[in-house]
Amino acid sequence: MQPQPEFYVKANKDGTAWLVPGSGVYDKAQREFYVFGAQSDGSAIQAYLRLGFTVPSEQPLVTVVQSPTTLSSIPATWTALLGGDVLVDGYTADSLSGTQLLITRLDTIQKVVEGTFNTALRRDAPWSQQGEMIRFTEGSFRVRYQ
Repeated sequence: MQPQPEFYVKANKDGTAWLVPGSGVYDKAQREFYVFGAQSDGSAIQAYLRLGFTVPSEQPLVTVVQSPTTLSSIPATWTALLGGDVLVDGYTADSLSGTQLLITRLDTIQKVVEGTFNTALRRDAPWSQQGEMIRFTEGSFRVRYQ
């Protein structure tokens, strides 16, 4: 088994262990955080899990949060890109089951965010009318954000 990288996104993806490099972005103007898990199989297609959450505008962004905090989540997505920019498949959070996202650590000095998640994503209509699902359970992440 490979060692876990310092910055990662991991979960059980449809019941199979899934561990990929993780990264993050903070959009200060929109007060939105995005966590990305990037999966590559060596082909020209790369897939990305995107989790997001907003920070309430009435609350300043704290320096370090160590206790679990539930924030408003932005719909999770799974996208597959060919050559880094051509969308070839996509899934979006299923509104029936939703996404559970819990932030367990937010360090604005080191720019690291950690948390746990569960989400169910339904295949987007352009790619299928069957409504196939991808489920991520027992998920966690630790990413450095920009």
